[in-house]
Amino acid sequence: MVTEEKRNADQNVKALLEKENGAKGAVLEDLRFISENMEKGKFSKREFLCGELYDYIERIDPEGKKAPIFGRNVTVSAEFPDAAFVLLNQVLSYENAPLGKWPTKKETPVWRQVNVNLSAAKSSDTPFEEIGSVVAVKEAKAEEKAALLRELLASNLVERASLLAKYDKPDDAFEGFDFYHGAEKNHAYAEYPAKWHRLRNEKLCDFSAMLTAQDQKTLDQLVKLLTQDDKTMGRTVCDLGSDKARKDFYDKVLLPYVKAVRDADLTKDRIPAFTKAKEAYLAQEKVVTDLQASLSKLQKAFLKNDRDEKLQNKNLRAAQAEIEHAQKDKELAEMARKPLQEEQTAVEKEMNDLLDQMDEIGAAAQKAKNEWNRYNDTVRTGFDQERELRASVGGMTKLLNKKKYEAVMEQADKLQQEAIEAQEKAPAAEKKMKELAAQYDELAQVKDKIQAKIENINDKLSNFNKTVVNANAILTRRNEEVEQIKFSLESVAKEKASLLESWKKEQGDDQRVLLDMDFIADLLSKDAKKVEKREAQNPWISKKYAQEQEKLCTLAADLHKAFAEASGCLAANLATLAQVLGYWKKDDQKIEFDMADREEALPFIWQSFSLFMPMLAVTLPSVGELFADVKKPGLMGLLTVADADKAPAENMIGAIYRGRKAVVFED
Repeated sequence: MVTEEKRNADQNVKALLEKENGAKGAVLEDLRFISENMEKGKFSKREFLCGELYDYIERIDPEGKKAPIFGRNVTVSAEFPDAAFVLLNQVLSYENAPLGKWPTKKETPVWRQVNVNLSAAKSSDTPFEEIGSVVAVKEAKAEEKAALLRELLASNLVERASLLAKYDKPDDAFEGFDFYHGAEKNHAYAEYPAKWHRLRNEKLCDFSAMLTAQDQKTLDQLVKLLTQDDKTMGRTVCDLGSDKARKDFYDKVLLPYVKAVRDADLTKDRIPAFTKAKEAYLAQEKVVTDLQASLSKLQKAFLKNDRDEKLQNKNLRAAQAEIEHAQKDKELAEMARKPLQEEQTAVEKEMNDLLDQMDEIGAAAQKAKNEWNRYNDTVRTGFDQERELRASVGGMTKLLNKKKYEAVMEQADKLQQEAIEAQEKAPAAEKKMKELAAQYDELAQVKDKIQAKIENINDKLSNFNKTVVNANAILTRRNEEVEQIKFSLESVAKEKASLLESWKKEQGDDQRVLLDMDFIADLLSKDAKKVEKREAQNPWISKKYAQEQEKLCTLAADLHKAFAEASGCLAANLATLAQVLGYWKKDDQKIEFDMADREEALPFIWQSFSLFMPMLAVTLPSVGELFADVKKPGLMGLLTVADADKAPAENMIGAIYRGRKAVVFED
């Protein structure tokens, strides 16, 4: 399935091919080769820089033939100093730093060390995973570019020397193959060499390097700066960007070397010299790795101490914040509780007054009811008793005992009068009773409201009381924790002081800096002097360690030289390379190699070239010319582009295709 990304990339390459006055010569051939492979689906984004190449091509503006600078680098923000601290300590850890250092006797500035570590990329963890295989570097001056390139060369030399030191004889590193189409014996093209050789350990190929620039002037300037240390380090870089440069290199360097190795008795002088160089390198490697382990242990202890301190301070801040919060809650609860208590007292007094009033009205109502009942009873019994009393005396008593009769009638009249009076008073008593009852009911309703108010106040007071109790519990617990944390912080401070003492002891008189928060604060400061001071430093690296790194780099270069001088296989490969390029002739005639043999052998021959010359230099437009027969991606371990933002898109494509990792400079 053709993805949109692939379709865009394919169309962009085709647009470059079709554009008038565009790519020419070897660059055009590279574009055609890559376009054909993209169209046929032979490109695998998993191979070396092919994924980045797709991304680069996909973003090309076919009209302007430019693509944005690709690659990423570490950036830090003053807004997030803690993140900068973690990030830089991760990048600048000993595990991620090269073992070797170029012998300049100068301190490597912090940002250059960051770029070196990212470019050497020993780790695949964040941020190395995020940066990927292409590191973008902002270095405007040629001297700064050269300084970074030297450190990358030092890294490559040491890493590869550690692999070369595993061999007893240099030629053990190679596996020989016959040519297929030569006219000489066993299909060779000349009596010497009869075979071509491939490195057995593919990892060795990761440490070849190619320096490129858009124009020859920039390239010459960098080559001059890089070769100024050749008296100390031996051969470091060669310019193969033009026919004249290649012929000069062949005449002055390559041919004398090949003849010397070819004609030498390697077992007599050269292999023992390689063994001696290997032993010296391995002894120094142990010195450096032992120092590294010691310093790394201290660094990790410092970082753990810093993490512990930050964690304890975080816990302290959390505990203090909770104490402050609990204290505030307690104060607010106590403040809110006071008026409620006052309101509670007032409402309870109101309730008591109301109850007294209800008792008084209730008593009056009961009295009125009793009076009403009495009137009713008087009415009911008075008339009955009157009738009974009147009926108790008849006419005979009236005639015979008038006095008795009159007495009874008088008593009956009295009962009648009392009943009439009670009957007249009863309605008033009933009305008063009802009024008092209604009044009592109204007060009872008021009482219910006051009771609800009292209950509400009590609920609130209960909640506030709980808040105070909880706050007191939190305050007690957290204050105890604060004391424990402060004790832990004192222990952390003592441990830090002990670590500093160990650091000083480890360094002797060389009092270097730690990558702590003070360092980060200065690095991200608005104070230019503080920033400049910190940028010039290289934290964690002691002077003693840097000196031993420089010795290791020199011995790594010596080991490469001894390896090359004792390797018949390497000399044979370089002789074949000289023959293919047309400088080593047979009977004054250029040796013509079959295309199949060139495409089969040359990638591996070029990869072995860096064992003789750590870095080759070539202009971007001539990359395709020099490596015309190399069709496999990832030819060179490290591609460096000195002026990536000046190069036309088509000139970059062939170089990216032939790299495994890349460092691109933008001015």
